[in-house]
Amino acid sequence: MSGDETLLDIAKRNLVTAKTMMKLVDTDDGYLNVVGYHAQQAIELSIKHYLETHGIKYPMTHDISQLTARLPDEAMEPFEDIENSAANITNMEAKTRYIKNYRLSRRIVEKALRQAEGIIGWLANESAGDKDK
Repeated sequence: MSGDETLLDIAKRNLVTAKTMMKLVDTDDGYLNVVGYHAQQAIELSIKHYLETHGIKYPMTHDISQLTARLPDEAMEPFEDIENSAANITNMEAKTRYIKNYRLSRRIVEKALRQAEGIIGWLANESAGDKDK
């Protein structure tokens, strides 16, 4: 990758990792935590990408609520579902790495994957539109 890598590029890689790891969940439900972690990272980095590319400073945090609070009102629509799920998404980062025998719910992880795909797709389209201007 060239030197112009963006947070969206990193978010996309986290999403690919999450989707790849999801294939292993049926063999070991512990992979749900790995999938959830990477889905959370994809969402977090997507929000930070939006903020960064719109000149909005953001805190160095993994807390999705803190990040969505920085979004301007006019930008909230594509992030609304993420904002409503912020606590669950944040827990994917906070609880999955160190708590033994903790397992995320498959339903919540699958929802986070859909949310990550949706916001990354929206941001990619927005970025493509910016290049056309």
